[in-house]
Amino acid sequence: MYVIPLALLVGAAAGLFVRGSTDYFLATRIVFWPIPAVGVALQALVASGLGVPYPILLTIVSMVLIAITCSMNLHLTGASIILVGTILNLIPLVLNGFVPVTVNAIVKAGIADINSIDLVQLGAVRAFETGEGTTLLFLGAIVPIRWLNEVFSFGDLIVACGLANLGFRVFFPLRDTASYYDEAAEYDLYRDASQPDPFEGYEPDEAMWSATDTNDLSSAAEPMSRPQPGLSTLEGSAPLDPREEET
Repeated sequence: MYVIPLALLVGAAAGLFVRGSTDYFLATRIVFWPIPAVGVALQALVASGLGVPYPILLTIVSMVLIAITCSMNLHLTGASIILVGTILNLIPLVLNGFVPVTVNAIVKAGIADINSIDLVQLGAVRAFETGEGTTLLFLGAIVPIRWLNEVFSFGDLIVACGLANLGFRVFFPLRDTASYYDEAAEYDLYRDASQPDPFEGYEPDEAMWSATDTNDLSSAAEPMSRPQPGLSTLEGSAPLDPREEET
């Protein structure tokens, strides 16, 4: 079962190989990231073979935590895929009390032959299917992969695909999110060095207009008084008498 988490590392390595960047990973926002960390830790504890009590309950709790976190982080590419795979694994575990495994899948995976099938030790939450009493057998561990000597469920394969996609996209996202600093850097790349830089000394968090500038604008916006009829535009002049003009 430790093969599935390796898909995350494979996807991350592929993302870096195709000229990805660690800056995208550092800028990735994961909502309530400690929740899936606890879920993964519980699954690792159950699969460690230490004989922890209530392995079925711990596995169900861990899957629920992972599913909740994926539903809260659908903005991340791959989270929805992991959510679907986790639900598919959770359904047979809840209905049967174990993950059903077929004998045919064990033999085809090269884990054991038909004569030594009784010597096979399954995981803490896995058990051989019991015939008609097993519900949703097709969601159990029925997919053999011989070159890995392992049997997976369809949910395991979907989770692995989601982890690989997630690991790839956190280092090589679908598109960049433009910011003020990105635009300023792009402008600085193509501008003429002899021209003044309009971005110099500008901080996006500072107010664009100071209080004095606002007062100046408000005073400038006041309407100007128009001269009254009969008055000249010169200050202190008296009204003109038409009779004086005739003389």
